[in-house]
Amino acid sequence: MTGTSDRREFLTYAGLGTGTLILGGVPVDPALSQTARRRQVPLARGGTFPQGVGSGMPTQNAITLWTRLEGFRRDRRVRLEVATDPGFRKVVARRELRARAGKDHTVETRLRMPKRLKPGRQYYYRFETQDGSSPVGRFRTLRPPDSREPFKVVFFSCQDYQAGFYNAHRAIAAEDADLVVGLGDYIYERTFYEGPRKDTLGANGDGEVQTLAEYRAKYRLYKADADLQAMHAAHPYVGIWDDHEVEDNYAGTNPGDETQQMRVPFQARQSAAYRAFYEYMPFMPVTGNPLKGDGLYRRLPLGANTELFLLDERQYRDEQPCDDAFFEPCPEAESEPRRFLGRTQMEWLKGGLRSSGATWKLVGNQLMIMSLELSPGAQITKDSWDGYGQERRELMGHIASRDISNVSFLTGDIHTFFAGDVGVDGRGPETHATEFVGGSVTSLGVPETVESTTGAPVPREQSTLLTNNLRVTNPHIKYTEQQSRGYGILEARQEELLVEFKGVDAMNKGAPARSLGRFRVASGSPRVEVLSRAPSAG
Repeated sequence: MTGTSDRREFLTYAGLGTGTLILGGVPVDPALSQTARRRQVPLARGGTFPQGVGSGMPTQNAITLWTRLEGFRRDRRVRLEVATDPGFRKVVARRELRARAGKDHTVETRLRMPKRLKPGRQYYYRFETQDGSSPVGRFRTLRPPDSREPFKVVFFSCQDYQAGFYNAHRAIAAEDADLVVGLGDYIYERTFYEGPRKDTLGANGDGEVQTLAEYRAKYRLYKADADLQAMHAAHPYVGIWDDHEVEDNYAGTNPGDETQQMRVPFQARQSAAYRAFYEYMPFMPVTGNPLKGDGLYRRLPLGANTELFLLDERQYRDEQPCDDAFFEPCPEAESEPRRFLGRTQMEWLKGGLRSSGATWKLVGNQLMIMSLELSPGAQITKDSWDGYGQERRELMGHIASRDISNVSFLTGDIHTFFAGDVGVDGRGPETHATEFVGGSVTSLGVPETVESTTGAPVPREQSTLLTNNLRVTNPHIKYTEQQSRGYGILEARQEELLVEFKGVDAMNKGAPARSLGRFRVASGSPRVEVLSRAPSAG
């Protein structure tokens, strides 16, 4: 935000449920105006915007804007306004857009306006019907490509609706961030945890979704949450999927092994899940057919300091080795040629890292690339890079041999905070990148999962002992915290990368965020320095 008064003013306007269209100043797009004159699709009268608004994929003069209209069976039009102030006195763009019944009345548009959207500026937007308005959202365009100003990224993952409240998102909304990155498991396809909230979607009322209508209902449920809406209204967003957007632990075209009652073929389920994902995200596929999951991995230049690479580690992989067994040795995980990114994506990533001119190359990574072993050779999970050793060695060997500096992986999935150094084999002692694993928004960590399955709480001293054991077996891991839910915030500066993990109690609604640990990576040194840690952290 540009100041305290702007922040207060935005929060005031963002809560409005109705609004008046400002008619002066900026004309409606001519092509859309002609469509409107034909009256083929009426402008919505009434209706609501129960999933709020969202922005995504910012550039210096473009943004994608999103909402969903409810209350109609057929197509309707809505108006979009973008302004430089939250009161919409200075409007820079207007459009009339179609809320299509065939897309669950979601509305998504890409604004490319070099003459009206200026680099490094903050804008406000809203969608309107004839007699009502969505909440007001804001976004910040990217600074000029040669900007050396610090760039702030918030990253999160794993937000099971039932497991807790979205207090983390309320805290993220208040962060002064340039971009929010979701690292997967935005929704959960079925019930995994009992918690303070209920999810009775699906044909059997058990929370499990498999058809397009059911996946859409799941997104509607999640995005109706006020705290999640506040995050999307406050910051531009981009995200990647992990497994729960489709089905737990699926690999490529192979289903996972957890679904008890498969009501539709897996391929149909996968297509439905991909389609619903893109309908409900404030960004579009880069290329190809969204029903086939095309166009997820991408690169975002974020200024001279930073470039972000976003990966797809589900769709192109082979099945997990050793039947995805936990805590057991699996020699084939390192020795067999097993796809994880797949050839096309791997070559794209290697070429992008090699050609990037940014000081910091950030890799949005669903699954942990540092090795995590309970004892030497016994990987805790084979679902991560630990199950695909040859591709990890190829990628990290490329980074090492090409002397590509300042690569840092931002990771989700494992519901635990980690920070450490990445070697060619995911270990060390020689390292070539760093990794920060940002916990989870609500999904249970190791102690809570044990308690939920056994009925017995894990004493803090046992958790501390496990942490110490992990540190001994995995000396490349410099920090871990298993007790808390939360998120990470990263600031990329020319001379250093600063990262902070923030913990939020997900079980008590309204709980504030607190600092769990702070870290530094000096430019040119692939080593994590721990600046501070909470008393419970390892």
